[in-house]
Amino acid sequence: MLTKLPIGLVWAIWLLILLLELATPPAVVLGILYVVPLLLGASQRTPAQAWRFLLICCASTLLNLLVPLPVHQNLAAVLIDRLLVCLALVVTTTLLIHNQQLQAGRTAQDVELARAQLRGDVIATLAHDLKTPVLGTLASLALLEGGVAVEAIRASQQRCLRLIDDLLQVFRAEQEGLQLHLQPCQLLTIAQEAMRTMEPIASQRQISLVLRQEPSGRMELLADPSLLQRLLENLLLNALHHSPRGQRVWLQLRGQGTSWLIDVRDGGIGFATDDLPRVFQRFARSGSSSAGVGLGLYLCRLISEAHGGTITASNDPDGGARVVVQLPQPER
Repeated sequence: MLTKLPIGLVWAIWLLILLLELATPPAVVLGILYVVPLLLGASQRTPAQAWRFLLICCASTLLNLLVPLPVHQNLAAVLIDRLLVCLALVVTTTLLIHNQQLQAGRTAQDVELARAQLRGDVIATLAHDLKTPVLGTLASLALLEGGVAVEAIRASQQRCLRLIDDLLQVFRAEQEGLQLHLQPCQLLTIAQEAMRTMEPIASQRQISLVLRQEPSGRMELLADPSLLQRLLENLLLNALHHSPRGQRVWLQLRGQGTSWLIDVRDGGIGFATDDLPRVFQRFARSGSSSAGVGLGLYLCRLISEAHGGTITASNDPDGGARVVVQLPQPER
């Protein structure tokens, strides 16, 4: 990298080259020396300033056709020589500007990478530090007698623990990708376990959970059972958060060709039309709801895609929101 010089010294070098040009016959072309001030002052010029300085250098190169004396002989040859010098100066300036833009982009990328690393370190540390007191509170509650207040505290702490786990899962997925531990498993069994996990929250909100399976029988697939259960729990939790008291949340499992479909519907107001394209983005939240921080559905998308599946969101014509996950069946 060239050392930055005072801008006055750069102009002094340009003036010295101009005087040398004017002191020599037109047939002697010294204009290529303008590359020196072009290079030395490049880091201190904006692209617009670089192009203006180029015009000054080219004009200075052509000025020697008239000063000290007009050229009467071999004018075409001298003009071509000086135009070639001007072309070389144009190429040099173009490369300098391009290099400057690359350097600026590289610097911006380094800054963004540093910020991302810092955010990642903060998230990992914060999530780890938050998880410890939450687990301690849950362990202490186990020593107390059951009661409404205790159950409310337990539900609240479990929700905090779920949010922390979502945060850690998303962080690890973005840093390393989701690490799948694939094994043959039963979709129905995983769905039933997810329903049992969500039942206390549904009861507290006076919402009924309904599981439907079409067709009846074994629904085998190759998946990571813990991540798949996490996907189902997040879908059910999202539906519970957006369902009024006394409503139902449906979880339907069915086959379609070579895929299994997981269909979750609620009885709420549905997704806002403007929110539908971004409901699976990180930190996206539906409408004005204060429930969640916008990681649950994003994590569902990551899990679905990691299993080679897809996830879509829509509004049911009869009312409520609908999320459908399509997972491939194992080859037979």
